[in-house]
Amino acid sequence: MPQSGGANSGGNDMTEAFEVLTTGEAADLCGVSRSTLRRAVAQGHLRAWHTPGKHLRFTREACIDFARALGRADLVGHAYERDRQLETAAEAPVAQPG
Repeated sequence: MPQSGGANSGGNDMTEAFEVLTTGEAADLCGVSRSTLRRAVAQGHLRAWHTPGKHLRFTREACIDFARALGRADLVGHAYERDRQLETAAEAPVAQPG
């Protein structure tokens, strides 16, 4: 089973490829929602495994491969689109009734 690269891994390419990610981290990396990741695992489109506590874990490499297969390689490392829309809406001025 892959070992976690973590922040102190030294950052070489091989270690980064096998960095272990949580569902939230993987979703952020792929630019999709957590439910999309779970569905992709259930349908066999994304490699993952369960911890003894039944949490899903992913490798960085598997997530990047998944994003590329979706044609979303441009989103790798960006938050899920809905999060960006919420941030934009929160920053927009509120229209005042005229």
